[in-house]
Amino acid sequence: MINLDLRQGILASLSDLEAGDLVLVGLSGGADSLSLLKCALHVGGERTISVGAVIIDHQLQAESANTSNRVAGIARELGADPVLVINVDVAKGASSGGMEAAARNARRIAFNNVLTEHNAKAILLGHTLEDQGETVLLGLARGSGARSLSGMRAKEGIYRRPFLGITRQIVRDEVADLDVFEDPHNRDPKYSRVRVRNLVLPVMETQLGPGVTQALARSADLLRDDADALDALARFEITRVGDDVNLLGALPRAIRTRVIRQLAITNGCPINDLTRDHVLAVDALLTNWHGQGALNLPGAVSVERRHDRLTFTKDK
Repeated sequence: MINLDLRQGILASLSDLEAGDLVLVGLSGGADSLSLLKCALHVGGERTISVGAVIIDHQLQAESANTSNRVAGIARELGADPVLVINVDVAKGASSGGMEAAARNARRIAFNNVLTEHNAKAILLGHTLEDQGETVLLGLARGSGARSLSGMRAKEGIYRRPFLGITRQIVRDEVADLDVFEDPHNRDPKYSRVRVRNLVLPVMETQLGPGVTQALARSADLLRDDADALDALARFEITRVGDDVNLLGALPRAIRTRVIRQLAITNGCPINDLTRDHVLAVDALLTNWHGQGALNLPGAVSVERRHDRLTFTKDK
């Protein structure tokens, strides 16, 4: 019998699936993802939903292949089918956003590919309440906006996070009897998330009182509602004002910058490369116009104010 909170989390994540569907658990071998696999297999058996596992080998450690194979063996013993080990080359993409961002991007690509190849309906990820709190705190430290501070969603496209509202301790208690693997990177203080987890949050809990992590997660939920509402308003305003600089310039800043961002993405700017500075530079074409020329944006896109229109051009 599994913990009731964990069972309810899995049920909520699988609520839109049907008997015979396949879901895949992103499995690192750590306690969180092993707990997720164990619980998903239990609930999947009740719902007649197949549960497999995907182990991403980032090839960053000498023994990573052996570790991946050992984790795959545990997954098979638990009853996962299929069990897939995918090798990714993180080093190739580590130049621009650092190793953490490169590893995350490599996992996403691998997950998308394996989902298509095996006709799976979703990828389950083992993020917990503490992971959500850490994400919000990191966003605050970076000066991020409401969308970033809204943290992770329990359901986000192909990704499901059944344990996002459940504490790490409850999640890990479920696999106290299993042989788990702790990624050495999760203890390496050179990574900002590790420092937040092991140094910053414990100090905050001590100095401000217990419940800081829950409060951060609650703030994420509130900000997500606000960000969703503002994004919806921005989508409506795009249909109303188009690229008219006078109508765009009259919008409230929170809506206007979202409209600019969406226009830039629609015209070819890669979403992950478009920064706040880019958006504010385009905004100056509307609100601080003094004859400045075209701006260069990511993705070989340029934008300029021409005949009272905000005109985007993508180089071929």
